[in-house]
Amino acid sequence: MIDAMVMRDLGEHGLTGLLQRRPDALTAPVPLSLTELAERLSTPRSVVGALQRLNRPTLQVAEAIAALGGEADPITLRHLLGRPDPAALQDAIASLVDHGLLRTGDRPVLMPIVRDAFGKPLGLGISVQEALARRTSEELRGFARGLRVTAAPRKAETLAAVTAALCDAAHVRAVVADAPEAVRDLLHHVALTGEDVDFIDLGFYGGRRPEQPERWAMECGLLVRTDWGYELTMPAEVALALRGETYTAPFDAVQPQVARVAVDPATIARAAAASGSSLVRHAAALLGEADRAPLTTLKSGGLGVREIRRLVKLMGCADHEALLCLDLAEGAGLLARAEAGVAPTAAYDEWLRSEPAARLTVLVEAWWRLPFVPLQPSDDPLDAPVLRSALLGEAALVPSSAVKDPAPLIASMIWQRPAAFGPGFTPEHALATWREASLLGLIGADAVSPAGHALLGGGNVATTIGDIGSSQRIARLQADLSAIVAGTPAPELTELLDLTADPETRGTASTWRFSPGSVRRALDAGHTAAELLDRLAAISPDGLPQPLTYLLNDVARRHGNVRAIAAGCCLRSDETALLAEIAADRRLRKLGLRLIAPTVLTSTVSLAETIAALRDAGYSPVAESADGQPVVEVRTTVRSATVAAQPKPRTAPADSVADPVTVAKALLAAPDMSTAKPTPTFAALRANSRQLSDAEVRVLAHVVENRLPVTIGYVDGNGSSSLRVIEEIELHGGSLHAWCRTRADTRMFNVSRIATVQPLGPGE
Repeated sequence: MIDAMVMRDLGEHGLTGLLQRRPDALTAPVPLSLTELAERLSTPRSVVGALQRLNRPTLQVAEAIAALGGEADPITLRHLLGRPDPAALQDAIASLVDHGLLRTGDRPVLMPIVRDAFGKPLGLGISVQEALARRTSEELRGFARGLRVTAAPRKAETLAAVTAALCDAAHVRAVVADAPEAVRDLLHHVALTGEDVDFIDLGFYGGRRPEQPERWAMECGLLVRTDWGYELTMPAEVALALRGETYTAPFDAVQPQVARVAVDPATIARAAAASGSSLVRHAAALLGEADRAPLTTLKSGGLGVREIRRLVKLMGCADHEALLCLDLAEGAGLLARAEAGVAPTAAYDEWLRSEPAARLTVLVEAWWRLPFVPLQPSDDPLDAPVLRSALLGEAALVPSSAVKDPAPLIASMIWQRPAAFGPGFTPEHALATWREASLLGLIGADAVSPAGHALLGGGNVATTIGDIGSSQRIARLQADLSAIVAGTPAPELTELLDLTADPETRGTASTWRFSPGSVRRALDAGHTAAELLDRLAAISPDGLPQPLTYLLNDVARRHGNVRAIAAGCCLRSDETALLAEIAADRRLRKLGLRLIAPTVLTSTVSLAETIAALRDAGYSPVAESADGQPVVEVRTTVRSATVAAQPKPRTAPADSVADPVTVAKALLAAPDMSTAKPTPTFAALRANSRQLSDAEVRVLAHVVENRLPVTIGYVDGNGSSSLRVIEEIELHGGSLHAWCRTRADTRMFNVSRIATVQPLGPGE
């Protein structure tokens, strides 16, 4: 379809425009000839990429031409589309031509691969010509009898008569009108839905042949088998005839309008800052809880409903905010699954030491890269990064304007690029993406914030986030033994309050509460009452409330009065009355306590169990080492190991896309079959490749030599084909050793089994 001669006829201006619309053809290595360019533009990946850039009416025209067999005269095409505005139809056809997907003339003709990309365009199956291509003379005569046309002595004439009858809409409708009711219902259902019909001929097994509407339709050629399976399909011309003269294919030439309201930029910035600050606090609360103890997972590896509800209550947020924080933390590498559950990684410690704006930047950049929509999970393929870019880009078309209702905005975005977001995309995914952007502060007051604009333009997000507050290093200590921190607490403040008090709520303000148990925990960790009082006084601008001072001194006075040593174990204390009290305490009978001396008790259970039971009963024992020194209890933290096997994904450098004007001039000046001087890598690959063209081998040699990612079509030993994105490629004899993104593992690929090669564009 698109060849060197066609592209040479475009001239410099036309070829430059084609290269601008198909930038995948400009990735390194740049094509050296028009023949190589034509080959690259004809690959499935390139064609699908071009279709993803088209708007809805252009795609609808392409689908209508595909439904007509890949070519159609202008009158038939216009009739099928419901006689739309000629200018709108011409614009769509011109766009297809400009993208190198359609050749014009007396009859517009699609590239064959474009026709195949639609599968069943408009729900229509194969053409009559394809359906009759391999029929025997006997089958064709049977079709002629069913269609009430005369069979000729020669097969070619009978084929022509049957083809004409099936392509004559009025004749097909007349034949179906005389069919039994069950046959009519079946045929009209198949024509409208485009569904294939599963059919087993019950008469094949002998006995009386039952009436089956499918057989009646088969005898007339209205339903045909396309292979040796059980499925029957209806030829496209038959389906169009049965849909009736009033049927038209969709053609939406008018883009949906989006209502916008002007908003003060300061209002946008304030609203975005408030949302971003709130999300950072929720994420910090989630990660802090995971730092205290790994989050409990199900056998499948995910978090259960009960655990999520517990986190929601702790974080003081809605369910969807907690789920978003979980996915963002994992996507940013702050959380990972460990043996004990979901725990922070080493990157969390650095994140915790940073200011709120830097924390939010990490989360925003992780969201921008996530391959799924956290608030709208989908099992089907979905290009979430492209969706985010398109949605924010559509909202940012008019600066400082609010979109009160995102539904028209989403409709306008889909009209612009309906095929860009993957087969699993639904409008609900776009609405969920809008909500996520609002929670992250990329949308403020229903308008794109400065951070959102920076993200779209590839700028520095951290400098545009605005004032979302700084880390708080002071707390309000209340007489009711509570501590309140307004805003995001600094890491050292969080560490101190977590040490001496129990967290209660997290949100706009975080609260802790002091208790004898929390103070004892700090003393168990080796701190003294004087030290704790000094540290708490340093964070409280109003000084320490008297009840808190009394609590710390009282717990410290009783702390360590009882010492436990490991034997089975033993308790010792200089206060004989206290030991006698403990020995007589009914709550401690399970310990098997025995007073063996006025200052020594023995226990029948372990040291840890004894201390825990004593503390539950209200005592304050301290473990003691063999040399008589108190054992300092230090809280251990769990960090998930970083997965080291997977390399950091590399992308094609931004300068790997050549200037289209320069390339167009060079291609037009070069012979159509120009080739590059083969390198040793090219020669080795050429010697082992059976299915690749020279142009594809050149691309493969380039990515091997420059260690760039590339997409290959691979056929394994069982004959199964798949598309793989591979990187970190090394050539060893007749094999490539590379990291496979698709399988997330290092794999070996036999060069002779590589069927196609397609370079990746920048950022892929």
